Amino acid sequence: MMNEQGAKWLLQEMYDEGYRDIKIFGVYAYFVNPTFIENGGHFKVREHTPRIPCRLLGIAGNNKTYSIASLLGIVEWKKVPVDTQVIVNTALGERKLYFAGVGEYGVIYCFPCGSTSWSYQSGVKLWEYEDEDVRLAENGCD
Repeated sequence: MMNEQGAKWLLQEMYDEGYRDIKIFGVYAYFVNPTFIENGGHFKVREHTPRIPCRLLGIAGNNKTYSIASLLGIVEWKKVPVDTQVIVNTALGERKLYFAGVGEYGVIYCFPCGSTSWSYQSGVKLWEYEDEDVRLAENGCD
């Protein structure tokens, strides 16, 4: 297993276990699980906090916070702002649309016909897509 593959595997395992962020302190990357955040939302390193040297993950040790999802290329749709530009794969090809929200069971909603939250007419049904058919426009096509 190559270093990059190993780092990706470890990040995916930690993400699956509920860890969402990495905090860098010195040369170590500490995995942050939102369930264990204390003191009014502050992260505190404990002896049981999982850590790994930053160099093994290929990230710089400069006192930053990284999102595990962003390092893995996972889009956390609940955190995406309304009206974000997205690219949707449809049977007729790619369409440029605006994100309207995420529904139950991970359904992605987009405003129809290129409208936005400002121009959307509430009587018109939002278009629904599966997660694998939608990507952020910043990650691809213009």
